[in-house]
Order: sequence, then structure tokens, then C-alpha cells
Amino acid sequence: MIANVLKLTTYLFILFTLIGINNLFSQELDNLFNSSNRTAFGNYLFCEGDYLRAIDEFKSVLSSEWNDSLQFKIATSYYRMGQFDKSIYEFQKIEADIYLNKLAKLESIRSFYQIGDYNILRDQINVYFITMGESQKLSKLYNYSLLLDSSLLPEKSVYLSHFNGEERNRISEYYDWKIKPPYKNPTKAAIMSALVPGLGKIYANEVGDGITAFLLTGLFTYLAVDKFQNNHTASGWLYASIAAFFYSGNIYGSATAVQNYNAGIKFNFNNKVKFYLNERDQFIPIPKYLCD
Repeated sequence: MIANVLKLTTYLFILFTLIGINNLFSQELDNLFNSSNRTAFGNYLFCEGDYLRAIDEFKSVLSSEWNDSLQFKIATSYYRMGQFDKSIYEFQKIEADIYLNKLAKLESIRSFYQIGDYNILRDQINVYFITMGESQKLSKLYNYSLLLDSSLLPEKSVYLSHFNGEERNRISEYYDWKIKPPYKNPTKAAIMSALVPGLGKIYANEVGDGITAFLLTGLFTYLAVDKFQNNHTASGWLYASIAAFFYSGNIYGSATAVQNYNAGIKFNFNNKVKFYLNERDQFIPIPKYLCD
């Protein structure tokens, strides 16, 4: 009987001990995963550049209570990871906080610039002017965007009115380039190669290909003529066909080479404008309160 009582007492002691330990750990886990700690951990991850895990922490907090500051950091995390479409979507969720709503609109404009959607960028800037007043940097960004797509430019004095000093001189050069880009004419290249094989390629800055086209076309033309003069008709027609193939291909290739040349000119121009834009900080300021 006594043995049974002792055994029961032991079991009860163990049971209550386990219950106490469970409650203790549950309380510690609740403390560990409460909103305050998860927010602090998310902020740490964000400032360390671990944006993906920071997003998970912030979203966990937002699932139970809304916070515009955390939502702004989620959107900023996507921006810094280069996922600009997602950053735009997340910035659009910020409405309650007036200051953050203003920053979110600016950051959305930055995101539209990054994905090259300049039409929407300009629409957003126009809305921003109406709702919050005009910004000099936004005016410049608007004008820069006109250089980067097929948009028509306004009259030069109007366009340059937002710029001063050395910057105005540089933008004036970009303006002149956009109005009259140094493109070459594909039709001219084709005609040049029709007259002198390879000349159109040289015109398109493909000097090596131009010389090769001239030599090959000339060689097979010479062989064809030689075979015909020596009554080797079959081989004459073979070499003539090869010469005709190189001749016609050279004409088409010259026009294509000029098109590639022009595309390269446009690409380099866009990169130059973007580099100057970033170098001169003619962008929207990055919010400093996040971690910097």
C-alpha cells in the first residue's frame, strides 16, 4: 500500500514538473515570437541586407497588426533586391501615414524608372505635382526620361529651363543628340556594297568584314570569269553562283550591320544618360531613416 502511494506521488511530481516546464517554455516562446521581438529581428535583418528573411519577419507581424513603417520596409526590401514590380505593389499599400505615403509615391517613381516604364513614371510625376506640389528633382527626372524613350522633346529653351551651369551644357548635348542622333543609313550601306562589295560594311564600322567580303566576292568572280573564258561552263556557273551568293549576302549584311550599329549607338546613349543621372544624384533621395 505504501509502495503504491509513493509510486503515485512520484508520478504526480513528474507530471506537475513537466507541466511547469511546458508552461515556462511556452511563455519563453511567446516572448521570443511576440511582435516586438519579431520586429526588432526583422529590422536587424533589414539593416544587414538580408532582405528576404526580413520580409518574412515583417509580414508575420503585419498578419496580426498593420504598421505602415514595416510595410514601407517590405517594399524597400523588394526594391533593393531588384524586384521592382513587387516593390511598386507593396508601396501602393501605404495609405494611413501621410509622410510614408509621400515617400512611397517617390519610391514607386524610382521603381518605374528602374524597370524603364517611363510613360507611367511621367504619369506618376504629374499626379505627384498635383497632390503634393512640384519638386525640382522630379522635374529633372521627368525631362531625363524623355531622352530615354521615343517621346518627343519640347522646344529646347523650355526643356533646358530646369537646368543650370555645367549641367545645362551637358543636357543640351543630350538634347541635340536626341533631336539628331548620329545614326547611319541602312539604304546607303546597301547601295555602297552593291557598287563596291564590302564598302557598306566598312561604312558600318565593320572594317574586317568589309575587307573579307570584298576579297571573297572578287575571288569567286575572278574564278567564274576565268572558267567561262576557258570553256569550263559547269565550274564557271558554280563559281558565279558562289560569287552571287557573297555579293547579295554582302548587300543585305551591310544594311543589317548599320541597323546593329544604330542600336549600339542608342544603347550607349541611354547608358550614358543613366550614368550621368545617377552620378549627379538627379534622382529622388533615398530615405535615410531606414538604417543609414
